[in-house]
Amino acid sequence: MKILSLYLPGFHRDKINDEAWGKGFTEWDNVKTGKPLYKNHYQPITPLNNYYYDLSKKESIEKQIDIANKYGIDGFIFYHYWFGKNKSALTEPAEILKNSIDKKIDYCFCWANHSWIKNWSNGNNEIIVKQEYGNKEEWLKHIEYLISFFKDDRYLKIDNRPILYIYNMSDIPNFSNMLKCWNDYLKKFDIDNIYVVEFISSKNRDKMNEYTSAVVEFEPLYTTFFDISKLMLLKRFIVKKLNLIDFQDYNKLWKKIIKRKRLYGKCIIQKGCFCGWDNSARKGYNCMIVKNSTPENFGKNLKRLINNKRKNATNDFIIINAWNEWSEGAILEPTNKEGYKYLEEIKRIKEDINLC
Repeated sequence: MKILSLYLPGFHRDKINDEAWGKGFTEWDNVKTGKPLYKNHYQPITPLNNYYYDLSKKESIEKQIDIANKYGIDGFIFYHYWFGKNKSALTEPAEILKNSIDKKIDYCFCWANHSWIKNWSNGNNEIIVKQEYGNKEEWLKHIEYLISFFKDDRYLKIDNRPILYIYNMSDIPNFSNMLKCWNDYLKKFDIDNIYVVEFISSKNRDKMNEYTSAVVEFEPLYTTFFDISKLMLLKRFIVKKLNLIDFQDYNKLWKKIIKRKRLYGKCIIQKGCFCGWDNSARKGYNCMIVKNSTPENFGKNLKRLINNKRKNATNDFIIINAWNEWSEGAILEPTNKEGYKYLEEIKRIKEDINLC
């Protein structure tokens, strides 16, 4: 079994962000604007020893790898931003890992295929960069970029098939033709067909494509959007309309994740979960905060998820949201509040079930 965590590469300067938000902008700017919205609300969330790293620096990524290896994180799922028309963003961390770092760490990509819009941080819904897909010429440019990573021995594969997670499958026209184009190209290099994993989330309620190899429920957003009662849906609607905080309970959400029996045809299910959630740094009062998210509750629930026998679910991969979603409060990395406690829970669990 491999424990993988989603990885946000936005903690370094990027040309698109410079143009949209001002020179020098990184995701840390969002994190630092967090404000406590009620008594004992932990905002802004701060990294341990105020270590606001820069992911354009090799040593920052090496330090993350060392921490991951020490505490039982087997790999990172890098968010991959490819907008079409030869536009990409936040590419440096994965490129530095591939080209300049020899340390052992598994990794793969999740194509975060959505437009960038100013819909947070007092934005006005202006489109910063539009997600486009183009034709075969564009598809080939994309796979030519990806194959340089697929050739890396550390890039995650299943039976010689490179794994590619896709965030919003429903948005991609002609995906089947795109995938065939990609797979035909890979054959020239003795790489087998891409192992596509769909995110099931607020964007995609169900499996969208017949060529999908597996699915993973993106938590906590899948549960809070689709796996709740009609009464809770009404409550969320009212809360959103009134611009109030949407409070959720950590253990109740995890109980739904662990007990879920839903199938996606005969498709393999990779188990997805989360460590915490508080996106008030981005959303202000129009946010969702999951209360009672402690390292102890995380560890208790993670062990139950690993031991749970869900039909069609594999224990080969456990996907945790996230390594470093600081603006959304989904953080395994050490914080000033919790130190290394979330990671210590993972290490303890792996030792208990002899996975180390």
